[in-house]
Amino acid sequence: MLQLSSSQHARIGCDLFRERLRQSLAGADAEFRGLPVADQKEFVELSHEHARGLGFRTEQGVAAYALGALWRGLGFEQAVPLLMALLRAPLPELRKVHGLSDWVHDQLDPLATPLSGDLALRRSYVLTKPWGRQ
Repeated sequence: MLQLSSSQHARIGCDLFRERLRQSLAGADAEFRGLPVADQKEFVELSHEHARGLGFRTEQGVAAYALGALWRGLGFEQAVPLLMALLRAPLPELRKVHGLSDWVHDQLDPLATPLSGDLALRRSYVLTKPWGRQ
């Protein structure tokens, strides 16, 4: 019988998740879909590493970051102090994902400004306050 160590099991799960994420991004974005698969995989791997570095542990969190990075570029959060403050705050990951998603959605609007992004983050913070601090 084949037995896997917990680290092997985790690695397989991670690889499967990354492949699902790659396929999802390719389905959502024609430009990404046009890239060679090796480049798509590299982007997903880098996005996953960035997301983990920001504290995202769930597939939902990593996927939200990857989608933002697809549209805004890897490391996009570094240029937005209020977004970085949210991502570094001791809040539940779900609140961070919600704020990140609201910010990305706002910034995809052709009329978006840094102020509109900050307002989207503030609105998200207030609306998710009942979800808790920890």
